[in-house]
Amino acid sequence: MTQVVGMAEAKSKLAEIVGKVKYGKQTIILQRRGQPMAILISIEEYERLRSAAQIQTDEASPLPPRLLKRQRALVARARRLREQRGDPVDRLASLLADLPPDEDDFWMEVEEAR
Repeated sequence: MTQVVGMAEAKSKLAEIVGKVKYGKQTIILQRRGQPMAILISIEEYERLRSAAQIQTDEASPLPPRLLKRQRALVARARRLREQRGDPVDRLASLLADLPPDEDDFWMEVEEAR
């Protein structure tokens, strides 16, 4: 069963709404000013949808099963590293921030030293 709840009501009744989703097997559509903003679903429903999407992706994949398994393992490892060490783009930006500006003669001197 699907229920539509306004954001203000959801804010004031969050625990009750989460209970309906978890134990009442309801889907809650959160809306603001009559516009749908988000959907609350149970973890079980999320896992079911995620699994169905994964199966569909696997069927559409041109990779052989052995490479598909390796790809999944590498993606999982990359996600763990991102959680542990942060976004690599942010780290790279901090490294690049320490480099001299393009107008600086540093790069010319590096080229000449070669």
